[in-house]
Amino acid sequence: MRPRETAGRAFQDKGLRVLFALLAQPALVSSPYRSIAQSAGVAHGTVGIVMAELKRLGFVGDIGGRRRLLQGERLLRQWVDAYGRTLRPKLLLGNYRASDIGWWNEIDPSEADVVLSGEAAVARLSGVLVPQIITLYGNRAAANRMQIQHRMTPDAHGNVEILSRFWRFDQQPPELAPALLIYADLLATGDARCIEAAATLEEDLFARLK
Repeated sequence: MRPRETAGRAFQDKGLRVLFALLAQPALVSSPYRSIAQSAGVAHGTVGIVMAELKRLGFVGDIGGRRRLLQGERLLRQWVDAYGRTLRPKLLLGNYRASDIGWWNEIDPSEADVVLSGEAAVARLSGVLVPQIITLYGNRAAANRMQIQHRMTPDAHGNVEILSRFWRFDQQPPELAPALLIYADLLATGDARCIEAAATLEEDLFARLK
């Protein structure tokens, strides 16, 4: 029996952080490794390892004397799949239940030191969804503060999830997670209405990678 093929560094924890920074900011790929490392929140050496692997896999190449992302749509889909399986579970700070989750639309997430993702982000952008799960990214202090302020109780099957923010670059609008992460979190639900909402984001995400 052949040994099972293991995933390369690019699709493991720190590599996924590097890929996220590159996919969310495609122009970043031509920047010095130090700048990429800063955006991804990883060590300089990690970027070198990941970039070498991306070149070997045909996802990065030199065109006109500059590094470019190649096969962007395929790379994005592979990242989304690996993120849901590998990195996302490690980022979870807590699941909670709030008796009334309507508060998410009344707060200023930037003041609360969190950003909205998934269903809540789409609802904030377009109002096409009534979110059943509120997904927030922040830090442990913000999670504790939100739990107290909104009287949330820990619940593995609750209607609020708070994850650790893992990127180190600004996004617009500042109260929302980058579009790629909103897309990935929508798909991670497995809910048909969320998958349909994710499909509305695809065209813009893929266009930015061409």
